[in-house]
Amino acid sequence: MGVNIMFNFEVTGLADEAQTRSVLSALAELVAEEGLQEHEVALGWSLQDGQHWIAGETDHPIGISRFYAWRPHFEAAFHERVRALAPAATASVNWQYPDED
Repeated sequence: MGVNIMFNFEVTGLADEAQTRSVLSALAELVAEEGLQEHEVALGWSLQDGQHWIAGETDHPIGISRFYAWRPHFEAAFHERVRALAPAATASVNWQYPDED
């Protein structure tokens, strides 16, 4: 059974632009590997007050089959990629369930 979900994520505490771009590229690859399209998950980075950060979000609900199994897989892969390239960074994923509203 599928679930309609929306999510956003953020990575803060990145060292510099090179590390930020590296993590952003890894997360873009993850999104593609998971079958999510660019029009479904927007990704970007910014520099604010001397701090580099990455953000991403879905623009609309996405139907995910077997979400109960996919969510921990996606979260683990997300955190693993961030840790591998930016061990000091802080990363979070937040889920929304629009059908429950």
